Amino acid sequence: MCAQFDILKKIRKKGKVNGYDIELAEAQAKDYIAMKNRLDNIEADVASIKTEQAVQGGKLDLIIQRLNSPVEKERLDGQKWNLLTSIAKHKSAWIILIIFLISIALSGEKIARIIEKLI
Repeated sequence: MCAQFDILKKIRKKGKVNGYDIELAEAQAKDYIAMKNRLDNIEADVASIKTEQAVQGGKLDLIIQRLNSPVEKERLDGQKWNLLTSIAKHKSAWIILIIFLISIALSGEKIARIIEKLI
């Protein structure tokens, strides 16, 4: 639009319409082309942003569906069982479990003696 104003100033200075009206039309056409190019770029950018948002929204929906699916729960339960079986394969885990059970048994016996004395 700036080129149009420059030509309009020239026409006003002369005070009459002459060859400047052709220049004005050319300037308007140049301004229109420049504005159209900028708008096309903006529209292309907006379209690509909308496409990216749609793709990301679709991916987000898939992630949420997967997290809420029964398959995910089964996978997590499977991980727990795998961990438990891997721990059970080690001798040190069994030794710790036996010591833990013996300590519970011994403390239970002491508690039983204390209860007998109270009764």
